[in-house]
Amino acid sequence: MENNRKEVIESLREQGFRITKQRKILIDIILNKKFSCCKEVYYLALKEDSGIGMATVYRTMDALEKVGALDRGNAYRLCREKNPPSHSYLVRLEDNSTVKLDSACVEKMIEEGMQKCGLSKGKKIKEISLLQFDESYEDN
Repeated sequence: MENNRKEVIESLREQGFRITKQRKILIDIILNKKFSCCKEVYYLALKEDSGIGMATVYRTMDALEKVGALDRGNAYRLCREKNPPSHSYLVRLEDNSTVKLDSACVEKMIEEGMQKCGLSKGKKIKEISLLQFDESYEDN
């Protein structure tokens, strides 16, 4: 992990980005876990430095993406990782209880649901992509 940290910091410096204490904290957090949104990074960063703002998180994520150190495909992860991210989903039910689902379970549910609704026309699912929308997205 230390080598990845050094590579990321060096890439940022080469592109003219300042390396601040807060940026180092964010890089360390990102190196330790995969995230699906900036808010997850932000909440962990607050535990390290209460002065880190959401804008700092977004600017750092943008900087990491610009230098090619971050992939925002389905989840935030460092580009040099060999294994694709595994997602977990937390489903809140109407009684406020929650159920945690792993990727394999969600994929099975989607495939069975599509078959039941006649959407897959008997074909097996090859791939499922997670699209991320801005939180302000509204379906009109």
